[in-house]
Amino acid sequence: MTTPPPEAQAAAPVLPVAVDAMGGDRGVEAVVAGALRACGEGLGPLLLVGDEARIQAALAEAGGGDAPIRIVHASEVIGMAEHPGRAARTKRDSSMHVGFRLVKDGQAAGFVSAGNTGAMMAVGLLTLRRLPGCDRPAIASCLPTAKGHVVLLDMGANVDCRASHLAQFALMGAAYAEARLGKDRPTVALLSNGTEPTKGTETLREAHRLLSATDLRYVGYIEGRDLLMGDVDVVVTDGFVGNVVLKLAEGIALALLDRVRETLKGDWLGTLGAALMRRALKKLSAELDWKNIGGAPLLGLEGLAVVAHGGSGPDAIAAAIGACRQTAAFDLASRLKAGLAEMGLTDDTTSTSELPLARASGVFDTVTREE
Repeated sequence: MTTPPPEAQAAAPVLPVAVDAMGGDRGVEAVVAGALRACGEGLGPLLLVGDEARIQAALAEAGGGDAPIRIVHASEVIGMAEHPGRAARTKRDSSMHVGFRLVKDGQAAGFVSAGNTGAMMAVGLLTLRRLPGCDRPAIASCLPTAKGHVVLLDMGANVDCRASHLAQFALMGAAYAEARLGKDRPTVALLSNGTEPTKGTETLREAHRLLSATDLRYVGYIEGRDLLMGDVDVVVTDGFVGNVVLKLAEGIALALLDRVRETLKGDWLGTLGAALMRRALKKLSAELDWKNIGGAPLLGLEGLAVVAHGGSGPDAIAAAIGACRQTAAFDLASRLKAGLAEMGLTDDTTSTSELPLARASGVFDTVTREE
């Protein structure tokens, strides 16, 4: 029997993206509206996970009966204020658990949630497990700079980090930058309070020593003022500092745009200049607006998860689904696994508790327990 020509062969089915319909601050209606917007942009099919009756009612209200969306029921919800580890262990039929199981079982290309970030990490660890050699998954964000973009991690998944965790973040960040930014051997730096090797905390200095012994293009410390200049491709820090940096950068950018607009309104020449610059200002504002970025991948899991902002509205939810689709095309887990394996981090015996503290074997074994 002859093989039919390529154009006659059925196209491989596109795996849907699973979306947590119960996550976030703005309710099921906002998530449903964002899902419909994403479908209108060709980002379907989607699986909306959560209370079937509420999702069905929101879809009917929004007129989305014909959209490529299927509802997957989950009987429980993890609230934004709940203890992540406790909720992850007890609410096994939460929308997060069900969404992650869809990814694990190969029924979804990835999972998007604007819900409790700590619970997202804890449930991901319990359900998907971590990549070999990764003790703690990290949230990676791609920020605009003066010369392109920079990958910054961790953005909030890990408030307290050991030196070995920062080194692993660097390995994963470099692999992500290769895929996301198309960088060949991207440059990597640690965020510190100075560029001298004597600066930083004891943990930072130990991470500096560890990274100096790797094959990464590690360039040392970078100061906060140079973060967005575009001279480094990947910047590594702990989740507390990373989250503060991200929100401070967003606030400064938006405040500066407002100041520019007000300044240009000062006289008739300024008003004329504002009219001429309106398109450029709108483009810059859109690039800096987190709602257009949507979400950031949680690196280090055996599957794709995208963390969206808790305050996400329809635009941000649609953008997060788009980010999930884009990241799924990178085959990111394989790239991260290869990056970690290069350094000999292949010990699969690390804990899967809510805050994994076990260290990996290999090049980072020299890290002390007192970190």
